[in-house]
Amino acid sequence: MGTVIISSAFNPKPIESNAVQLHQDSKIELPDNIKEIVEVKCMNCHKPDARNEKAREKLQWVKVPEMNKEQQEDFIAEMFEVIEDGDMPPARMVERNPKMKLTDEENKAFMAWLEKEEKRLKGK
Repeated sequence: MGTVIISSAFNPKPIESNAVQLHQDSKIELPDNIKEIVEVKCMNCHKPDARNEKAREKLQWVKVPEMNKEQQEDFIAEMFEVIEDGDMPPARMVERNPKMKLTDEENKAFMAWLEKEEKRLKGK
């Protein structure tokens, strides 16, 4: 009888859902409260069929969940800046429709969500 050599190289590991879970965890998720803010105050300008070409080209919220890590990092950094500076929604929009301005509560919720996403991206 010959020698039987068993090598771990021939012992394939089962495909686990970890790869799928890692992929899912690596995407930006919008909780319901943030989705609501985005739908009411952002989507009119930042959607694929928006009339405002500049806003449409700058950001389309429907594409956010598909961003890779580098794009997510850039997105989060830019969102921090425009929310902190009060640049979004733009002053012209708020002048025409004051209800578009983020309330203090919406602003806090948005910032908390951005902080959570930033920590996720940094692995914290």
